[in-house]
This record gives sequence, structure tokens and C-alpha cells, in this order.
Amino acid sequence: MIRDLFIYGLKNMRHRQLRSWLTVLGVVIGIAAIVSLMTIGQGLENAIVEQFSAMGAGKIRVVPEGLTGPPVGESGFTEDDVDIVKDTIGIDYAGGVILTSAQITYDNQNYITFIKAIDSELAEEAKPDINAEIGDGHWFSSGETKVAVIGYNFANNLFDKEIMLKNNIEINGIKFKIVGILEKIGTQEIDNVLYISKDDAREIFDNEESVNFIYAAVEEGKDLEEVAIKVQTNLERSRGNDNFDVYTPEQLLSQLGSILSIVQFILAGIAAISLAVGGIGIMNTMYTSVLERTKEIGAMKAIGASQKHILIIFIFESGLIGLVGGLIGAILGTFFAFSVSGIASLLGFDYLKITILWSVILFALLFAFILGMVSGLWPAYKASKLNPVEALRYE
Repeated sequence: MIRDLFIYGLKNMRHRQLRSWLTVLGVVIGIAAIVSLMTIGQGLENAIVEQFSAMGAGKIRVVPEGLTGPPVGESGFTEDDVDIVKDTIGIDYAGGVILTSAQITYDNQNYITFIKAIDSELAEEAKPDINAEIGDGHWFSSGETKVAVIGYNFANNLFDKEIMLKNNIEINGIKFKIVGILEKIGTQEIDNVLYISKDDAREIFDNEESVNFIYAAVEEGKDLEEVAIKVQTNLERSRGNDNFDVYTPEQLLSQLGSILSIVQFILAGIAAISLAVGGIGIMNTMYTSVLERTKEIGAMKAIGASQKHILIIFIFESGLIGLVGGLIGAILGTFFAFSVSGIASLLGFDYLKITILWSVILFALLFAFILGMVSGLWPAYKASKLNPVEALRYE
């Protein structure tokens, strides 16, 4: 029965190819958008979880109010604030980070990039960035001056000539020796960054006390959330304001996840509009098909087809149009998601890993089939109610 309906439906679609494909187009666009958005969204979510999980358990970040903090070069805290965090009960260690940008010169080429200045004595222990592991060389330590650690992309791709360990670069005209190169992470924020000590940064940029954000680690066995609240309270009391945020990795993940969900919801709404247009197109096509096949319907009824049979035939055919659109849309949506991942990789964002979400594809196909069937209900009902005698006389 189903096999016969399937063959019959495909035969009618081939018979009206242009109209069928134009009808399918709306469903294709909607399903492709949904599949690609959900696939890319899952890839981004996995990447975010991976990146922030690498930040490590028991870590706290104190940033100016708002998730991203102030523009590069603007101060948010002072060393006194760092000391307040250090002295908070439950804190193992804490340090401030100076975030700025400068012109880097190497092999007679210039490039402007981000610079993060950190405490020399905490560099190796704290690893004050997400998943920032040394691939070659070492972190600078106390007593070392005019030395730098650079990201993977900074070393290999920013300049025509690769930067090696012990090579010299110039930061605003001052020579620095490269003592460490980070492993490739896949984000430009880390792969393109350059680390120096805070002492060197204060000398180069004439920065006496300010830092842009504070990182800290909680003592083993202490409750992370409780210590974060203590840090918040102590800083508010010391600063006399609350224009800053204290984040744990879990809180950052939650906020970023919420933002991602809102973006996906908005884009899914746009895709839903396309699907609604596709559904209306299916209804219009099937209604036209009923008019064109009036004699055929009359003939089927004359040889014994019941209203139920006619209803099933047209509903199934409508669903088949939706299913074909869903299948093409799922293929195109998956292809688009992998294309976005490939382009992101070429641009240096290797963290976006796309995998085929079979559950999403199956849902999309089922949804498209049901959408087609629902859209074809009214035309199918009209077809089932045709009088066979009048239908056979129809011109």
C-alpha cells in the first residue's frame, strides 16, 4: 500500500516537475536553515564547553562590568584590587592582567596585535588563559626581562618568516627574546596573542598600577561559588562600587549558552517563516493538482475508490513533496554547516568542529513530511468529496 502510494506520488511529481520543484523550494530553504543552525549551534556549544573547561576547575575571573569588559587599553582595576582578591579567604593565588595592543616588528615587517602582560612568578603555575599550554620553550619566570611567549599563529603565520625560539622581536621599538611558543588552540584570541611580564609592560606603556582583569585560583577543597561571593563582597567594600563581575567557568558557560540560545531562536524563527511559505506553496500546488486531475479522481471513484482512499492518496502525495524538500534541505544544511566550519578553520578558528547530527536530520525529515501532509489536508478533503459523475464530465 505505502509502496504504491510512494510510486504514485513520485509519478505525479515528475509529471509536474517545474511546479513541484518550485513548491519544494520553500521547504528546502527552511529545513536547510534549521539543520545548519542546529548543527553549527551544537558545534559552537561543544567548542565553548571545551574551551572553558580547559580553564580548569577552581578558577575565578574578575572583569569590568559586562561580559567582555572595557576596550583594550582601558584599565578596570588596580594592584590594590589584586591584593584584595589575594587576601580573600579561600584564594590560593591571584594576579592581574594588562591587556593592550602594540606594533610588533620582526624581519623588517610590522604587525599590530594583542599583548597580555602577566605576573612572571605566576606564569607557569597559573596558565592565565584558556588552555594556553606551552608547545615549545617555557613560560618566563621571575628575574627574566624583555622576554615573551607567543601564540602558535603569531609564530607561524603572521610574518613571512617563521618566528623561532630565541629569535628577537621588537615591541614598540624595544627588543624582546622569544622564550616560549604556545600550542595551537584554534582561536585567534590565543593563537595570535603575545605574552610579556607586567614589569616590562609597565615600562613600555608607562602603566603604573592599572590592570584590565584579575584571575585567581581557589584552594583545593573550597567551594568555588562561596569563594567567588567573598571576592565580590570584599572588592565591593574596598572599591565602594559594584561595577565589575566575578565569574566562574560555569557562570561564563551559562551566559554564553544563553546568548547562543537567543541567537538560535531568532534565526530559527526566520527559518520557520520560510517553512510556513513552503507549506502554503504545497497547499496551493495540491489544490491546483486536484483541479487538473478532476477526471482522474472521478475515474478512480467510478472503479471503486472510496473517499478515504482519495484522501490518503492526496495527503500522502503532499507529505511526499514535503519529504523531498526536507531531504534536499537536510543535505544542503549539513553541507553548509561543514562549509562554515571549513571557512572558519581557514580563518584560524579551528575550534569549530562540526559533526553530523542524525537526530536533527531525522527530526527535520519527519517535520517536513508532517508539514506537507498538514498542508495537503484541505486539497485532499476537496478531492475526496468530488462527485464521480460530475468529475468525469469536468472539462
